[in-house]
Amino acid sequence: DLIVDQTIEKVSFCAPDRNFDRAFSYICRDGTTRRWICHCFMAVKDTGERLSHAVGCAFAACLERKQKREKECGVTATFDASRTTFTREGSFRVTTATEQAEREEVLRQLPDAK
Repeated sequence: DLIVDQTIEKVSFCAPDRNFDRAFSYICRDGTTRRWICHCFMAVKDTGERLSHAVGCAFAACLERKQKREKECGVTATFDASRTTFTREGSFRVTTATEQAEREEVLRQLPDAK
């Protein structure tokens, strides 16, 4: 079962607890309220150190893949603080070689139009 649905790029810290061997936590920014929140978890079978390392690596890997995908697809996101909403520009849809060539041609012509 899903415990927490967390946006990867908002995570800023992940570490084991110093006082409890089986605990770990991470700090993240809530996408809606923009507040920083600390999520704490207690491991059932493993140590907090092992789990925090695994979770930290998972956050890093997901962020790297997301940034790579955004770069390849030309996807950008902007945040409107007055309405607390995100707006995404672009698409993650895989384009054909022909579509990609057409897109690059259009982008090359943009500076000429200015």
